[in-house]
Amino acid sequence: GCQTEVLKPETGLHADPSDLEDLLSKGDYKAVLATHVDTSTSIVNPIEDIVSVSKKHNSYTIIDSVAGLGGLKLDFDNLGADVVLTGSQKALAAPPGACLLAISNRALECMTNRKTPIPSYYLNLINWKTVMDNPTIYLATPAVQVMLALKEALLIIKEEGLENRWLRHSLIAQAFRASIESMNLDFVAEEGYRADTLTAFHVPENKANEIQSFMKARGMVLAGGLQELKGKALRVGHFGNIGTRDIQAVISTLELGLKKIGHDVQIGKAIDAASPYLEKLTE
Repeated sequence: GCQTEVLKPETGLHADPSDLEDLLSKGDYKAVLATHVDTSTSIVNPIEDIVSVSKKHNSYTIIDSVAGLGGLKLDFDNLGADVVLTGSQKALAAPPGACLLAISNRALECMTNRKTPIPSYYLNLINWKTVMDNPTIYLATPAVQVMLALKEALLIIKEEGLENRWLRHSLIAQAFRASIESMNLDFVAEEGYRADTLTAFHVPENKANEIQSFMKARGMVLAGGLQELKGKALRVGHFGNIGTRDIQAVISTLELGLKKIGHDVQIGKAIDAASPYLEKLTE
C-alpha cells in the first residue's frame, strides 16, 4: 500500500546521493530504502552519504546489506540508519534461512506509535521486540538447526576478528579484480564502487553460458548476469570464509575457460596478477 518512487542508476553505476538530495527536497518522503551491495552488478553504494542525506530530510533509512555485512565494514551505531538487515547465507557464511536486522530506537518508536496495526503476526517487529526483551516468551517455532549453524558462523567471525575479516575480503577482491584485468575483461561496476564481496564482469561475445558450463564441469558454479546482462556477464562471489586456494582455483579455471572460447589470454598471467594481494593473506 506504500506510494513509492524509484531512483535507478544506469547499470553499473552507483546510487548518487545528490540525486537522492534532489528528490527528497521536492517532497515529504517517510523512508528511503537503499542497497549496500547490488548483487546484480557488484556495485557498492555509498551508504554513509545516503543515510546522511536521508537524515537531513528527516526520513527513515532502511539499508539492505544482504551481500555486504560480514565482508564490508558496517558500523550500525555510527552509520545512523534506522534499519539494517542481512541474510545468513552470504558474507556471514552460514546456511540460508535467517534474517538478521538492527533497528534504531527512533524506528521502534514509530512502529509502536503507529495509528494502524501492523498487518502481520510473524513479521511484526513489535512482537519480536517483546521476545528479544524476554526470550522465554513464545512467538513462533524457529528453525533451530539454522540458529545453531548461525551461532557457529558468528563464532568463526569472532575468532577471525572483524578487522581481519574485512581485510581478507578486500585483499581477495583486489586479487580477483587484478586477475580480471589481466584477462582483458571488463567490469560491470564502475571503478571506485566495486564491492569486496563479489565481482561482475562482461564475457566476450556473450558466451557467459559456455563459461558457466565449463566451470560447472570442474566443480565451480558461477552466477549468471541478470536482466539485460543475462548471457553477457558472470558474477563471482568471493565472500564468507574463502581463502587463497579457493580464489586461485576460480582464477586458473576461468582462464582455461576463456582460452577455450577463443579469448586472448595468456595462461598463468592471471594468477601472477593476483599473487601480490594473496601473498599478504599469509603474512
